[in-house]
Amino acid sequence: MTINKYFVFVPPQQERALDKENKVANEEETQRQALVKQAQQQGGL
Repeated sequence: MTINKYFVFVPPQQERALDKENKVANEEETQRQALVKQAQQQGGL
């Protein structure tokens, strides 16, 4: 990754890796939210 005063250049390979990490994080967050909602409905929280 190259950082300049005016722009940030991210190589395509690294950008794809970041997209995969973000997708996994989004899936985990969705699962977490579903579990929290389920616990709230059951009166756990």
